[in-house]
Amino acid sequence: MKMYIAVLDEFLDYMTPTLVAHAVLGAHLEFTKAHTDFDRIVDNGPYKHPHYIDWLKNSFKKCVVRVNQKEFNKIAALDNVYLGHENNTLDGRKSCAVVCPMPNEELPNVLKFAKLWKPKE
Repeated sequence: MKMYIAVLDEFLDYMTPTLVAHAVLGAHLEFTKAHTDFDRIVDNGPYKHPHYIDWLKNSFKKCVVRVNQKEFNKIAALDNVYLGHENNTLDGRKSCAVVCPMPNEELPNVLKFAKLWKPKE
């Protein structure tokens, strides 16, 4: 399992590390409801994401991909996605989607075929 972090291709390269850092931290707080007792979250938590907890405990793999607006919209419509933004970039529009990790066989094509993020040339 991997965590996919999708960055809108319009977003400024030099601000991308900040965007990703904020979005991943926001996703972590959302997916765990700010708890750190993993067993309690899965067994008794009000917001259960067992795939996220499994990923957190056993994998922690992640990748950042660059997507266009159409792809971003498809990713944003998936279940268990945290949408992040920077207030002073792209007019505060949502521009980073952090997808709760899921088994590879459940991974949608929009993520399977997304290109890894790299700076624009």
